[in-house]
Amino acid sequence: MKEVIALCDANAFYCSCEQVFNPSLLDKALGVLSNNDGCIVARTAQLKALGVAMGTPAFKVRDQVERGEIILRSSNYALYGDMSSRFMSVLEQFSPKLEVYSIDEAFVDLSGFPEDNLHARGRDMKQRVFQWTGLPIGVGISTTKTLAKLANYAAKKFPATGGVVDLTSPVRQQRLMAITPVGEVWGVGRRIGKRLEAAGIHTAAQLANANRQWIKKQFSVVLERTVCELQGEYCIPWEEGGSANKHQIMCSRSFGHRVTTKQELHAALASFICRACEKLRKQKQYSREAILFIRTDPFKDNLPQTGRSLKLMAPSPTSDSSVWLQQLTPALDILFQEGYEYKKAGFALMDLCSGQGFQGDLLTAASNPENTRMMSVLDAINQRFGSQTLRPASVGFESQQWHMNQQALSPCYTTQWRDIIRVRI
Repeated sequence: MKEVIALCDANAFYCSCEQVFNPSLLDKALGVLSNNDGCIVARTAQLKALGVAMGTPAFKVRDQVERGEIILRSSNYALYGDMSSRFMSVLEQFSPKLEVYSIDEAFVDLSGFPEDNLHARGRDMKQRVFQWTGLPIGVGISTTKTLAKLANYAAKKFPATGGVVDLTSPVRQQRLMAITPVGEVWGVGRRIGKRLEAAGIHTAAQLANANRQWIKKQFSVVLERTVCELQGEYCIPWEEGGSANKHQIMCSRSFGHRVTTKQELHAALASFICRACEKLRKQKQYSREAILFIRTDPFKDNLPQTGRSLKLMAPSPTSDSSVWLQQLTPALDILFQEGYEYKKAGFALMDLCSGQGFQGDLLTAASNPENTRMMSVLDAINQRFGSQTLRPASVGFESQQWHMNQQALSPCYTTQWRDIIRVRI
């Protein structure tokens, strides 16, 4: 049976989430900012039309914001994460095989459906996602993941497509590749794109017709695989679990103000450890290796700079937050240096594994069933009543000044009772 894959990708996802609950933002030059309201990381078409590039620092468009020409919002990760879950749950109704590629896009297996019905299937997905979530999406359908990405590119670039492109026909594939810049091909990127153009390869069609062995020798086996996919050869397999099948989990933040005390760093890192372990338990995975890091602001040349990290180990793979929290104080004794103003810190769990295939240790807390039950209860309470409703004392109870700046944060419409929209009729 021939593989048929659809790539469903939400348009300007962060901005679209804001517009769903605030219709006054529709058709406006809207941008969403990165952590600490630093740079623009999502843009509507209207903002792009003003010439505002991705990654533009917020201060550079401050005058336009004050004049009302541009609207900026702080990143609302709770809202975006919940809307992503709703988006994926709608897509799951169209196929039992779904690979979540990122927060705003997923591959959907459409193999087995009649070929003359694929475009209608794509329209149905687009319409139902918009009806049930309010999110506009593009749907690209083809026979490999790379070609499906290419079809999705066309669905967004050309309005006449209505946001859905069926690219299963080899003839249509060749036509689209002939007018697609090589830099738009999935897996190429800006740096490799420049090297390909220097070698005379300017379009996706030229890349598809390139000699595989030459591509492998001059670039990499990864780009060779891309060429194979452009030629219609299915090479990139489905990943079981999609983006949930991670090899590491990192929780890091830039602070809202510079941190100078060990106590504040301890509270911040304890919070990061709890959050990372919560994600680990949600994935039903374990880890026995972690990295802790702290650093100053590299953009402040007038201040002394430092950046240090430390590898932590657990006796056996664990998902218990307390195992890592016990190591935090001695680790900070090593990492922290007086006289520095710290801007960022983080905690990363490495070498993740499932609950099978590792030897436990009856003498460690990591293997203690009481700890496992305690973590389950903690997660259940926080899921029901809100994040960090119940937390270790090491996180602290006072006002957390190290939290990042979010001066233009919208309400958490779907995850906080106080923010749920009230409709009066």
